[in-house]
Amino acid sequence: MLFIVCLAPYCATLAPTITWEHDGADGGDLITAAYTLGIAHPPGYPLYVLLGKLFTFLPVGEVAYRVNLMSALFAAASVALVYLTVLLLHPESADTVTSMIIAAASALLLAFSHTFWSQAIIAEVYGLNAFLVALMVYLVTLFRSTGKDKLLWVLSLTLGLSLGNHLSAFLFLPGILFLILRKGRLKPESYLGMAGFFLLGLSIYLYLPLRAAQSPPINWGDPHSWSGFWWTVSGAIYREYVLALPLVYLPGRITSWMNMLAQQFTWPGLGLGLVGIWDLWDRERDYFIFSLISFSGTVVYALSYNTTDSYVYLIPSYLLFALWIGRGASFLLSEMLYPWITKRWDLASSRPHLLSFVSLPLLLLPMFLVYSNYPVLDLSEDRAAYDYAAQVFADTASEALIIADTDAHIFSLWYFRYVVATEFEAVVLAKGLIQYQWYRENLSLHHPQIIMPLDDEDPYAQLFALIDANLPHRPIYLTDPDHEIAARYLHSQLGTLYKLGVKG
Repeated sequence: MLFIVCLAPYCATLAPTITWEHDGADGGDLITAAYTLGIAHPPGYPLYVLLGKLFTFLPVGEVAYRVNLMSALFAAASVALVYLTVLLLHPESADTVTSMIIAAASALLLAFSHTFWSQAIIAEVYGLNAFLVALMVYLVTLFRSTGKDKLLWVLSLTLGLSLGNHLSAFLFLPGILFLILRKGRLKPESYLGMAGFFLLGLSIYLYLPLRAAQSPPINWGDPHSWSGFWWTVSGAIYREYVLALPLVYLPGRITSWMNMLAQQFTWPGLGLGLVGIWDLWDRERDYFIFSLISFSGTVVYALSYNTTDSYVYLIPSYLLFALWIGRGASFLLSEMLYPWITKRWDLASSRPHLLSFVSLPLLLLPMFLVYSNYPVLDLSEDRAAYDYAAQVFADTASEALIIADTDAHIFSLWYFRYVVATEFEAVVLAKGLIQYQWYRENLSLHHPQIIMPLDDEDPYAQLFALIDANLPHRPIYLTDPDHEIAARYLHSQLGTLYKLGVKG
């Protein structure tokens, strides 16, 4: 039921095609890679690509809508797992109906929080990442309650698979290991099983070299060789951003994060979460340490990542905070508010359903988030990215070479060229990738009509050589102004594009 309650508004606000909203420009790359069974931008996202390919077969909407729908489904499933985990964390003495209401309110606060909802309605990796993290947290919490070793095999498989979607899932490993070891010593076969299932999940990365060897049109890093594989999987192109935020900006990031935390869950929800942290510290310190290690690792990674969209990396920490909210609400209602009410009005403490009735107002908090976030997040009418790409191809000749810059323009044009209108022969060249040999080789393979320059250490020298070689044979356009190119070539604006010409 909770799954449907979340999925309905997600589908109502789902982007109908590719979008640039909610920092979703990467969606064009991910969708195109899924549709063509290619290699997405580092680290390749093999699990996302393979699952996305399955969703492209759905007989609804266009291809992008189907992959957007995948995010909605996994996000809604994440909420259901948070609900089940909150139930596991409730004291055994708690009333069943009350526990269900508290768990539902906590999970729905996550479901309709601004950042979580924003990623549930676009083609991005964070809905799937939330599901896999939520599954790991649920499994380790269930193991803590039951002690069944086979749960750890499923947990290990999930961790391996999750790394095939987003490497930040690894930040949960220290806390998970701590909670497992605190439960007691495992049998040797349990460790072997965990290692085996983890490697089985991690083997999803074999997709990259196997598929790269087939030279798909989207083939970041061409990881069929070891050097290409490591370049892709290690995220070499993005490594400079990790833990790279200048310290002068850190106080501002921390302040923004604290305000954002209240924005996600409302101020009452923030207060309940803080109470939950205290209650876990007081009564279940092992679980407190597990959740705090995982929460802190995620927050430090997100806050120190030197990009403007790193706030989406906080989603797994919000998942943990929802668990703290459930624990805090249970403590305040069961041990403070309920005893006070029964004493104040001289009611029998065993009065049926009184505590359940008192807990119902908690559901007003997620209802408030729906009211406030729905109009802000709704993408059901957003077609700006698609319309941009369609207009570019309408304005250019079939033999054109389009030199694209910025992720938003490159990925939307890739989507239109390789998914929507495969009959077009125009070539979309990513300006920032021209420096990589693997990119030039793959482009030449798929578009042999383009004359590629010889290798050169200077990216602009390569770009100029490419333009000089091809300009006599085909029209060349830029998606974005470039001062270096403008100083060397004539240029005239055509719609959103800039057509190049030879200076006399």
